This record gives sequence, C-alpha cells and structure tokens, in this order.
Amino acid sequence: MTDASENFDVILTKYKTAGDIAAQSIRTVVEAVQPGKTVLELMTLGDEAVEQGTAAVFKDKKMSKGLAFPTTISINQVVCNYAPLPSDDASKTALKEGDAVKIQLGAHIDGYPSVLAETVVIGASAEAPVTGRTADVIKAAHTAADVAIRLMRPGMLNHDIAKQIELSLKDFDVRGVDGIQTNQFGKDEISGKKKVAFGGDGSSRPDACKLEENEVYGVDIVVTTSPEGKSKSDDAFTSIFRKTNATYLLKMATSRKVFSEIQKKAGAFPFNLRALEDEKRARMGVQECSNHGLVTPFQVLVDTTASAVTAQVFFTVAVSAKGAIRLTPAPTWYSADKVKSEKEVTNEEIKALLATSVRQTKKKAKKTSSEAPAA
Repeated sequence: MTDASENFDVILTKYKTAGDIAAQSIRTVVEAVQPGKTVLELMTLGDEAVEQGTAAVFKDKKMSKGLAFPTTISINQVVCNYAPLPSDDASKTALKEGDAVKIQLGAHIDGYPSVLAETVVIGASAEAPVTGRTADVIKAAHTAADVAIRLMRPGMLNHDIAKQIELSLKDFDVRGVDGIQTNQFGKDEISGKKKVAFGGDGSSRPDACKLEENEVYGVDIVVTTSPEGKSKSDDAFTSIFRKTNATYLLKMATSRKVFSEIQKKAGAFPFNLRALEDEKRARMGVQECSNHGLVTPFQVLVDTTASAVTAQVFFTVAVSAKGAIRLTPAPTWYSADKVKSEKEVTNEEIKALLATSVRQTKKKAKKTSSEAPAA
C-alpha cells in the first residue's frame, strides 16, 4: 500500500514527521492530565496540538495535513473511541485519582498517517506507584507491544504474530480485548486489507496474510483484566465517523446538509462530529448517512465486565528486513517505578524474544594482523 510514484524513503519521512507531531501532541495531553480535568478539555487540547503541529511543517508544499485520528479519552472499562460531544454530559466527566486513561490520537502528512496511544493512571508517580490489577494490565500491554514490534518482519504470518502476543499475556492473567485489530496503513488509509487480531475467544480472525517489506501498520494492543475479554458497543456516545466512497440519495434534508458539510470538511480520515457547524443537526443527519453506508462509525467499545480495567498501547511501524522501523516514538508516561506489578514474564520463548533487538545491526568484522595492509 505504498505509492509507487514516490520513493519509500520520502514516504517514511512523511510518516515519521506525522509520528513526531502525534507524539508531541499526546505528550501535551499527558502533561495536562490531572484530577478535575474534563474529557472535553483533553480532547480539544489534543486535536489543537495536532492541527498546529501539522500546519507548521512543509509550509512550502501543497499537501493535505492534519488529524489522522481525533483525540479520544477512554477511561477504565471503556476500551476505545470515547469522544463525547460537548452537548453530552459525558464530555464534562472529570478525571479522578486512580483512573486508568487511554489517550489516542493521530496525525498525517500528505495522507500518510501515524497514530499512537498510551495509558496513564491519574495521580500515579514513583512515590505513589500503580499496583494490583491495574499495574498488571498496563505492564502486560507494554510487554505485548514489545513482543509485537519484534515480530513485525517480512514473511511473518499475522496469525503467528497474534499467537505470540497472546502467549505474552498469560503470565499477567489478562486477555486481549475482542474486536480490536492491527491494521495496515497506507496513503489516505488506516484500515487496509491486511490485519492482525488477538483477544476474545478467537472465533473471529482476519484472513491469513504475510507481512511484506515496506508495509506500514498501526499496531493496536488493548488488554483487559476481565476473564472473557469481551466488549460491547455503546452507540449513544459514538461521535467519530469516516467518509466512504459509497453513493446514496439521502431522503432527509437535514441528512443532505450534514453530508454536504462532511464532503467539504472531512478528508480521507476519521473525524469527530464536533468539527461540524451544528452539533445537533450533525447528530441527527449522520444517522441516515451511516445507515446507508455513506459514513462508517467508529463505535465506542466498553468491556462487558463493568469492574474491568483496560490498558492500551498503539504505535505505528514500517516493516523492514532488518526489523521494524518505529514511526511513532515509544510511550513516555510508562516506567517501572510508576507501575509496580508483581507479575513477570516466565515463558522462555517470550523471554528469548524480548531479549533480542528490534533492529538488526551488522557489526564490521575486525581485521586480523594478517589482513593488515602492507607497509
């Protein structure tokens, strides 16, 4: 899914630039996270940081730039895509001490997207670290991410990657969340043909495929403390949609007005209804658009176990013969002194994999004295 007309090194530069902007934007949100901050405040902060960051680069080039994924703030048992509209009381939800908060956002440069997410716990520090099951699930997510990035190599089968990720979670007594997928990325695309999925009962898996060099993936690791790993959709708060290429003659005048605005404002990537002019009208009109396939909803997913805690790590990588090329920097909030889990990886196969380098580096052989040049 690379653009044949462009050199891949040039494309990588765009992905990496978008990744750096996304990383700086998520750091801005992480630094603002504290008790009393509302979901809406943090979403707005993240979106504005991405828009400002992308506007500041490639100023002399005519290209599309901006959000590849709007900021979402998913708390505790909420799995993903939580971005309530300003008119929803839920957007005014204030964070409180001990909340496990998953922050996700993405940026794109010239249609090349980099998306990332990390989990933070409100009020946690080296002096007051996270412990118990919340610590277990966060450490498990980071361990699974460390496993996944080492498997993003040409020739790897998606089902084998999923099995290794699942194996890495067993020692933490947690599970992957059903319904979460790692997707192939490309120009103007965050849901390509190739996918990796783990979690749940394994009954729903994407078609088998092999990774190939120069492919880009958004690796999404979402882990839960619930025993089943099942999620359900909460359509009442779904506010993120993506325009499709489908056509349909809408019946309602409100729907036609909303879709006309979507066509003008929304590019190839998901958007939040908050970006449209009239929020109430948008909420009404988008329903008919969605029912007839003109837009695809990104449903809010919630763990079916109300007491569950979920954790997420999302990163964007390019597949390379020498190992994965990280296009988004590693999460910055997580550290062993802030997250104190008593559980460790004991599986020898996973331990051996984690001991390897993400990128292979060839060392030059030292010349022996007999190979030294003649005087």
